[in-house]
Amino acid sequence: MRKSSKTEKLSPERLARRQLALVSLALLAACILALAYVGPLAQDETYHAFADRRTLFGIPNFWNVVSNLPFAVIGVIGLARARSLAPRIIFLGVFLTAFGSAYYHWSPNDARLIWDRLPMTLVFMALFAMVIAERFPSLNWLTIPLVLLGLASILAWRFTGDLRFYALVQFAPMVLIPVMLLMMPKSPGLWWVILFYALAKIAESADTRVYHWLPLSGHTLKHFLAAASTWFLARWPRAAS
Repeated sequence: MRKSSKTEKLSPERLARRQLALVSLALLAACILALAYVGPLAQDETYHAFADRRTLFGIPNFWNVVSNLPFAVIGVIGLARARSLAPRIIFLGVFLTAFGSAYYHWSPNDARLIWDRLPMTLVFMALFAMVIAERFPSLNWLTIPLVLLGLASILAWRFTGDLRFYALVQFAPMVLIPVMLLMMPKSPGLWWVILFYALAKIAESADTRVYHWLPLSGHTLKHFLAAASTWFLARWPRAAS
């Protein structure tokens, strides 16, 4: 009986979960220590200086504003399919991103940037909670705490001017979710979500260079690529659960 119990404890599923938990905690600790080491991070004011500032049809920064429309469409589609709390929060966040980002890009500044980041944080945290719960079913209660943690990071930046908490909330899931997918493959469809979001971040970082070669800027392209990422998220079977 003792031997059988030991074998059960070391079953492949339990062993994989234990290893994933240890690696995830180690990576999270590394992220926290790295942010503690760099010290307070202030919002870079040059962030608001986007390459494409054209006004069309009376709308300033036209393409950076209207390129948020796909988020509203995909948000509605996702909300219509969602049946549980986490997917509803995800697609509510996607839907609200269309308005928060458009509001910010109409007249970019720190005060408006809050309304761009708030709904995106809903998406990051609720998705992170779903990926965790898929691998650790006993942690399916984490959705609300993680979402509240994400919202708290925005408020912390608003009142302290320090971006480190928000940086942790945004980038830690970007590191941990791929690790979870690699160590415990359960959601192959999420790789398309990750790929298009990674392409969106690359386009964002090359805002001016893309605008030099294309009719649209890198930031506008980022919106379309990020919307494609949410489209694949809407097609994820668990997002309709």
